[in-house]
Amino acid sequence: MTVHEIWLEKLKHFVADGKAQTGIELQLPAPSQKELQHEFLEIVPGVKMVAKVPFQKRFTNPIYTYQGGILSAALDDVFGPLAYVTAERPCTTLSLNTTFLRAFTEKMGHVIITVNVLNKTKNFIFMRGEVMSPDGVIIAHAESHVAILRDDQVGKGKS
Repeated sequence: MTVHEIWLEKLKHFVADGKAQTGIELQLPAPSQKELQHEFLEIVPGVKMVAKVPFQKRFTNPIYTYQGGILSAALDDVFGPLAYVTAERPCTTLSLNTTFLRAFTEKMGHVIITVNVLNKTKNFIFMRGEVMSPDGVIIAHAESHVAILRDDQVGKGKS
């Protein structure tokens, strides 16, 4: 099994255990992660998460480079799971600030997104992430601040 497959299985068990306590049902993997084709490469709960995201022509802008908003979404889809396993419960993004340094081009084939937890408090998690080309050139960096949700702030799943 790949790291990605092992992680999805662990996350399903983690969520199942939590659902018994909270009644919260989650979609795993998230539809956005499926669409963007994230492959998790490394996961250290509470510390960091690394994912590979392939270039997809359908997410390009008029000059044939990856659209920045989609790359921000790809970052958010790594920040989110790391926040969840760090808080051991659902969280919501309060801010996501991305700075783009270079274009993500088809020639690269994919990027590697690495996200680290900077600090966790009772109610918030602060994280920083980088998007790197396969040859180690930084494409973008971002910071995300998330709120750890209480049970009364979370939808319970399917209706």
